[in-house]
Amino acid sequence: MKKILLIDTSYAAGGPKTVLRNLVESPLGKKYDFKLITKYGIFHYNPIKAIRYVNYFRKKINVEHGDIAYVRGLQYIGLLLTLGAKLSNVKDTILCIHGSDWDINDHTLRRAILKYIIEPLEIRLADHIVTVCDAESKIVKPLRLAKRGAYYGTIYNTFPNIDYDKIQGKLRDELHIAKDKIIVASVGRVVDRKGHQYIIEAMKKLHDPQFVFVIIGEGNYLEHYKEECREEMAEGCLYLLGTRDDIYELEKDVDIFLFPTLNENHSMALLEAINMHCAVLATNVGGNPETVTNGVNGILIDKENSDQIVDGLKKLKSKELRDKYTEAAYKSAKENFSEEKTLGKLDKLFEGTK
Repeated sequence: MKKILLIDTSYAAGGPKTVLRNLVESPLGKKYDFKLITKYGIFHYNPIKAIRYVNYFRKKINVEHGDIAYVRGLQYIGLLLTLGAKLSNVKDTILCIHGSDWDINDHTLRRAILKYIIEPLEIRLADHIVTVCDAESKIVKPLRLAKRGAYYGTIYNTFPNIDYDKIQGKLRDELHIAKDKIIVASVGRVVDRKGHQYIIEAMKKLHDPQFVFVIIGEGNYLEHYKEECREEMAEGCLYLLGTRDDIYELEKDVDIFLFPTLNENHSMALLEAINMHCAVLATNVGGNPETVTNGVNGILIDKENSDQIVDGLKKLKSKELRDKYTEAAYKSAKENFSEEKTLGKLDKLFEGTK
């Protein structure tokens, strides 16, 4: 039985943590000996702390005598994790790209260093590389610098193995939301890059009391909601729930999943919403159009466009249209991102290493 070390920074919640948990609990967990090695902390380019961070992972990896180091992440923290693996006694290092500084439209010197030096170095160090959506393989330019044959291709995140019919919804009762109201939810980090500015703008333009907005997650943009949306919160049109560990029970009552993110890979939050039969209104960025086809199983809009959010919500006011999209999205995602297709490809990669 090969021992596979899952190397990542620590997450309190969110998609990366869910992906790792799902992998360990999947059928591959019986075929391979998975060991999670994590540590919280990003050291803002302090070289002394960076060396200590790399050495921490090198020692942790050495103790395990693993066959494969499966490193999740690019960017600065990913380089430190990859260095720790390469300096250890592990036989093979696989780099899974689920986000990159090439996704971010920022032309600062710091970002240039990350894009043109840090990430290319990390990619060059890896023995094997996978992306979680096809879009990422086109966005991340340093992939062309990978070792010959190192890039394995796209391995999508797996559709959640959660039985929709066995989940009991709790959001309407918890917030005392009437059944005739349409619940619009956003789930994930509440930060600029997730497009929350445009949710606020759309709420103020919509002026329709039939819609109730629910924001689930933590982040610095919560303060903007509190400052700019006092009226909406007082009227019961907006609720801020913070981080929750009962997402499926909450989403079972959600009608529309609003996902105005400015950049994205293959979102677990999006897959979870589709699994809970939420109609999707998302931006046409990154891996989103690989999951949702506009006008077929959801609505895709331009990023940074609150007017299109409003138009999309007005269209999705139709329950008939929502039902059509949710059924089609569920069927498509369940088939395209099944365990056989995602874990099967990952299994072949693990088998083919040293």
